[in-house]
Amino acid sequence: MVRAYLNRPEVQAFLQRPRVTPIVLFAGLGILVTFLRSLVLNPAETATLPLLDAGSVLLRLVVAVLWFAAVLWAIRPGERGRAEQALLILGTLAFSILAVWVDRPAAVLMATPIVARYWLTLRQSLGLFTALFVGSLLIYTLIPPLPTLASPQEWFGLLGLVVVTLTQGGFTYAAFEFMLQNEEKQVSLRRAYRELQAYRSLELRHAALEERAHLSRELHDTLGHQLTALRLEAQRVRKLQQRAGGTDPQVTTSLNNVMARSGEALEQLQEVVSTLKVPQLDGTLHQALRDLVQTWPTQVNLSLAREEPELPSSHKLALYRGLQEALTNAQKHAPGQPIAARLSGDDRQLSLSVRNPLNLARHGWSEHRRGGAGLAGLRSRFEALGGSVQVTQDKEVFEVCLTLPIPAQS
Repeated sequence: MVRAYLNRPEVQAFLQRPRVTPIVLFAGLGILVTFLRSLVLNPAETATLPLLDAGSVLLRLVVAVLWFAAVLWAIRPGERGRAEQALLILGTLAFSILAVWVDRPAAVLMATPIVARYWLTLRQSLGLFTALFVGSLLIYTLIPPLPTLASPQEWFGLLGLVVVTLTQGGFTYAAFEFMLQNEEKQVSLRRAYRELQAYRSLELRHAALEERAHLSRELHDTLGHQLTALRLEAQRVRKLQQRAGGTDPQVTTSLNNVMARSGEALEQLQEVVSTLKVPQLDGTLHQALRDLVQTWPTQVNLSLAREEPELPSSHKLALYRGLQEALTNAQKHAPGQPIAARLSGDDRQLSLSVRNPLNLARHGWSEHRRGGAGLAGLRSRFEALGGSVQVTQDKEVFEVCLTLPIPAQS
């Protein structure tokens, strides 16, 4: 139960905040020091030392544990109502008075302003430190026997109390602030490192997309033109043969084969060029998917979620390519069958499902291939983004389900 609570996303995000670790560490040490000192408050009267009384030790230990639990409760995740805020203020005052009464004013400065730093700025917490310092000294002077300050010894005692309080409380709070500033700098550095990695990844992805666009243009401008020229040349040879009265069936068959193979090669080249060409996804993902469906030769019923979440370009491109590959797969293995595509999701992930009936009448394609190169490449693309690709098939329907997590907004 405790592990499940600690693994919750909001709790993990809370524990990773830079202020939590220093507050828990220093507040816990302050409470521990106060507990230990409260056991030996009367060194001149050893017979009445709390350390020699097991019940007194147990009582002080229970109080220390309860105060530490109160610190954890005070800085827990979530919003606090007015009743909780009032209880928190009263508990802080009670702890401060009790710490001054049983120990020294320094005990208050070693815990209270440190916990309050969770909500306050540095200037506000320093103001609270000063107020607690003055207030705790006033309270301490009211503890019997009341000082009269009529002799130099009492004045020197008060001065020594001020020095000890400022030394213990001040150095403790200064060390806490240094640790807190270091934690915040570490968090900033980690955030900057992640942003640098993201920019580097975007740069590499942009370079890869530019290379794909270059390959697409080269294939279209060179190999595409050569295949087109070969097809036209075969048509010219056949016309010349017909004019010359040639009726050799073998030559005619060879020319027909050349034209058929060149036509198939052109179609396959167009598919490769279309795959390599980077779609313009600067707009919305919904509009890009609509444009793809509208230009598809087969009937596609596309259902989109009401609202489109904020997605990086890599996620948009992955979903676009996913729909493109699923439609191509359905067109190859079940031509003429209607296709149903649905994009849905919530705040955490998006799912794109593409379903089509199987064309059992087509010879050789009664089943889709589950391990094709297209689906394998698609699975690698989605897994690299933290998503998944699931393929299901029964006797009548083939379905591809693509899932992508929605990245948290920084």
